[in-house]
Amino acid sequence: MHMAALPIGLTYWDVGRLVTIVCLPLLLSCCYVTTVLVCLSITYVAFFLYRKSTIKRIPISGQGVLITGCDTGFGHEFAKRLDSLGFTVFAGCLSEQSDGAKNLKASKTGRLHVLGLNITKDDEVLKAVTYVTKVHEKSGCGLWALVNNAGLNVLGDIELCTMEMFYKISEVNMYGMVRVTKAFLPLIRKSKGRILNTTSVKGRLCLPKNAAYGITKFGGEAFSDVLRLEMLKFGVRVIVIEPGNYGGATGMLNEQSLKAIKRDFNAMAEKVSAEVQEVYNAKQYLEDLYKAVCGSSNSTYPGLKPVVDAMEDAVVSTHPKYRYLIDGSNSFYDVYCTFARLTPYLPESWMDYLVDRTFASGKQ
Repeated sequence: MHMAALPIGLTYWDVGRLVTIVCLPLLLSCCYVTTVLVCLSITYVAFFLYRKSTIKRIPISGQGVLITGCDTGFGHEFAKRLDSLGFTVFAGCLSEQSDGAKNLKASKTGRLHVLGLNITKDDEVLKAVTYVTKVHEKSGCGLWALVNNAGLNVLGDIELCTMEMFYKISEVNMYGMVRVTKAFLPLIRKSKGRILNTTSVKGRLCLPKNAAYGITKFGGEAFSDVLRLEMLKFGVRVIVIEPGNYGGATGMLNEQSLKAIKRDFNAMAEKVSAEVQEVYNAKQYLEDLYKAVCGSSNSTYPGLKPVVDAMEDAVVSTHPKYRYLIDGSNSFYDVYCTFARLTPYLPESWMDYLVDRTFASGKQ
């Protein structure tokens, strides 16, 4: 479990003393459990407000930020946000002809550069490094941040997903992150900047039908933790962005993505063995799952602003958190994030029961 950095001048000992001073008189009362919960809640809120009031931001003077996966979703909105704040933004898009890329090119600030960037291709990544280096040689501003945001989604049981699906999603979500990071680290080290890796709440919580996706997100978490430790000596910060359930609000469930999911399901139904087909009744099973996914895409989700706000804080704060777990959901609370917070504390058998009871219907 990672603890958020405390504001300058405040230590965990100070927090402990504050908790003791505030809570001790109440703990002596008869309503012990209720009192403890109330005290902890008050202390948490007070600490959150104190941290928010004392947080400092870096001065913005055209520093560069490269973001991958800007065709849609978080990357697209974050590129526009940083452009409005005064950063020089390099928005990596899978296709420069996508609607998202064309929308970003409409920026009039002169600071937003749209790059064709397939993060699975070494030559395209190196071409991006060359371009970013040349821009900063002219401007005199360095590359302050790298935001690894590009990603794919694959849904399906382990026995149904093909090996090609495991390879494909890993090449983008995990190895793409590694490839881009290794290429841009020299520039980030030079500026003593920071790296943001977008993983997911599913990098902290295992769910059925999410093995291919979950492997890459847990891998992204591990990569980020190791990189953070290795970069300490260089003054580079590594931050993990963990969006919760934002499904229908991102590009993950748009029309194009739903077509890709349908193609995946068709491939699963065709390539599965006769024995697995019989056990799962695979064709009907996948058809029902696809209907559930389509239904989820039509649900009302929160906008992308909470995630973009967290990304902004990670880039501009002088003391960003190590991790930002951001609740989403199309209901009154995010069950994914709730379960992720419970996982470190509850026995595995309890969590298995909760997950099985919650997601047995196939709703993801």
